[in-house]
Amino acid sequence: MTTYPLIEAPRSGKRVRYLETPDATGEDAATFEMWLAPPPESHGPMRHVHPEQDETLEVRTGRLGVWHDGETRRLSPGERATIPAGDPHRFWNAGEGELHMVGSVAPALATEPFMYVTYGLAADHPATPSGMPLNPLRLAPVLETYDDLLYLARAPVPIQKRAIRATARIGRLAGYPTDYPEYIPPSRRDDLLTE
Repeated sequence: MTTYPLIEAPRSGKRVRYLETPDATGEDAATFEMWLAPPPESHGPMRHVHPEQDETLEVRTGRLGVWHDGETRRLSPGERATIPAGDPHRFWNAGEGELHMVGSVAPALATEPFMYVTYGLAADHPATPSGMPLNPLRLAPVLETYDDLLYLARAPVPIQKRAIRATARIGRLAGYPTDYPEYIPPSRRDDLLTE
């Protein structure tokens, strides 16, 4: 049985644990559970787009706020939101207590190692309120490595790709790596670092 560790991004009030990944199920999807601290301690991700992945979020406890398709919804336990690939969206804890939800992305792509790396960097270095590393020279090489996962919703993706490539080049020249194997949990290294 695969062991998935709990990962935390303390500055953004997020915790995540994977439940299923393609190497364990044979399916091309990843399922995870996420906890978001109550406001103002937590901050969900900024408006973003997954160009190739459909994402589903289902509330277990608490209240989930979701902005998608130009409207804001508040979901209660048992309710879910599905965001098709390419659609701008954002989510956050819309309640007074901790939010616990289960999410999935399909296809899985490299979402699992991306989350380990970005949460690890956010725990060890200055980060945005949504939990992304603040230093663009450190972040850009990582974003270039995982360039099929996500982009900000407010700027055209081709412009973001060019900016990430240029900044990643400078970041690598400044000594920032493109990968951080130290943030991949030991129990997952054999599966994730050999792909």
